[in-house]
Amino acid sequence: MNPALLLGGFSVLSLLILFQLYRHPETALLLFSLPSPEALACNLRCLGITPFLQVLGETGKALLLVFMSLSFLYALFRTVSRILRTAAFVDRAERNAVRIRDIPRFPFLDNVTVFEDRLPLAFTGGFLKPRVFLSTRLAEILDDKELRAVVLHESHHQRSKDPLKGLAVSFISDFLFFLPISSFLKRIFHLTSELTADAYSVSSQVDPMDLVSSLLKVQKLNGPAASWFFDPTRERANHLLGQPARISLPLKRSFLTLVLLAITALVALVPVKKSVSSLFIDHDKTCALRSGQR
Repeated sequence: MNPALLLGGFSVLSLLILFQLYRHPETALLLFSLPSPEALACNLRCLGITPFLQVLGETGKALLLVFMSLSFLYALFRTVSRILRTAAFVDRAERNAVRIRDIPRFPFLDNVTVFEDRLPLAFTGGFLKPRVFLSTRLAEILDDKELRAVVLHESHHQRSKDPLKGLAVSFISDFLFFLPISSFLKRIFHLTSELTADAYSVSSQVDPMDLVSSLLKVQKLNGPAASWFFDPTRERANHLLGQPARISLPLKRSFLTLVLLAITALVALVPVKKSVSSLFIDHDKTCALRSGQR
């Protein structure tokens, strides 16, 4: 199953839960008006267990609403940070761009932005209109076949708009950070994206060994990997050498994720009477037994 679809499904479920909580804003008031322990005991004694459980349910809804709201803000902050970092990196590459005719031995670089940098870099930058960027250092250390393989790899990321997809998956993963499986699905998504780009490069009459040698050269120089979002160098090399990557969902993480989702859905979706909070909280003032004790 596509990990992006799983993350998207979890995200839709979380948004539905958040909407359900938003429909009952009175539950949040309970967090700021909890009665004293004595009043809780009185309510439990006089009103019985049912209203008490109802109030616990409303309290859970309120806490869940606050938690999900903070999770959304956390994911939004990290997403904005990624956008700003990417924009700054792309802007620096554009300012340091060199003329393609200065590199005559690579005629297939017409649609690639080549920029001055001491590190061997190749990445696809931009979200709405992605472009392929290549550093002069990488052009120096790779031969014609290796460089063509790298450019074809990145051109697939460009056509598939993988930077935008990666940004969306990262946002969902951050929003659902409390699910044990979210980070795993994010990693698998980026690995699948890289392997698909490698497959496209090989299908364009590229020798897999050219891609492997380019990866090893970059790794030897301790430079960043060819991908902007993720660095699955070992998995990519093994896959190109005929050892397919084995992807399987971790059972423990999957089970814990299902348990957390079930608890969250139970707390959020079980119906609660709207009047129970005020009844429970105000009982301390109206109880004849307690007013007589005062």
